Amino acid sequence: MAHELVVSDPARWQVTDGHTVAAAPGQGVDHARLVTYNTLTGGIDSDGGEWRRQQQIKFLDADVIALQELRGWDEGGWWRLWQAANALGTVPLPPVLSRHGRGNHLALLYRPATVRVDDYEPDAARGAFYHGLGRARLAIREQPLLTVLFTHLSFLGGAERYAEAKWLAGYGDTHEGEPQRVVLAGDLNTIGVHDPEPQWRRIPAHLRSRHCHLTAGGEFGDTDRRAIQLLTTAGFHDPFDILGEKPPRTVGYWSPAEAVDHRSDFILANWHVVDHIAAATVHDTETTRALSDHLPVVLDLAP
Repeated sequence: MAHELVVSDPARWQVTDGHTVAAAPGQGVDHARLVTYNTLTGGIDSDGGEWRRQQQIKFLDADVIALQELRGWDEGGWWRLWQAANALGTVPLPPVLSRHGRGNHLALLYRPATVRVDDYEPDAARGAFYHGLGRARLAIREQPLLTVLFTHLSFLGGAERYAEAKWLAGYGDTHEGEPQRVVLAGDLNTIGVHDPEPQWRRIPAHLRSRHCHLTAGGEFGDTDRRAIQLLTTAGFHDPFDILGEKPPRTVGYWSPAEAVDHRSDFILANWHVVDHIAAATVHDTETTRALSDHLPVVLDLAP
């Protein structure tokens, strides 16, 4: 894969040599910007190369950044996390440790000049999630408090994601009796509730098991959407639906074995937040496609 950087960005992030140099047109200075991004094994390749990681930290630009798959970042006192935070002018909250699988940890970075942290839990589900769940209560650009949930739902299958979504459903309106403004950010390992059905038959059967129902006849059926359907019914909304825009793909371009464009990455907003959604973007350029098998998702919230 060629290591080339682009100078224009159809997603409206103004980029030069991989650096974000200005806010997207229409974003007010008082808008809160959130980004979620799955880095693909922490930006570290199987041969130990870290070109992707070094380039990833150059273009992310937001008040709050949720990162997934930080494999290997726990080494050496989390120096890679601090390097990323310093390069982005942000501060990391204590990482969410992924205690299952291959150590795909999570992190939330915030810009101290624009964000106040009121409270934070790095293990909000007490070990119930495969990759973990973090919860932060943030005041961003003097907007009302926002609860930011960030996670990476299980890749094992629809039943596991559905169980995790049951825990999250309580944040669709109130949590423990208190109405809360909530966004849920991360790699949810599902397509959107209204997204067209992908052509899963184009990928090998052993990979389809992650995405699809198993029919009574023992064959793979359509996408198992139970997790996203539950979240939507509970009060979470897809910003692209609210804005009346067709959601762009976030995955499906990286591996020939999984060359099926679809969504996996989201920033969902509960109904206390939907009136403040100003813009939603998937940052899809030659640069971002070269850096991970997932694309960054951006959400702007107006006061």
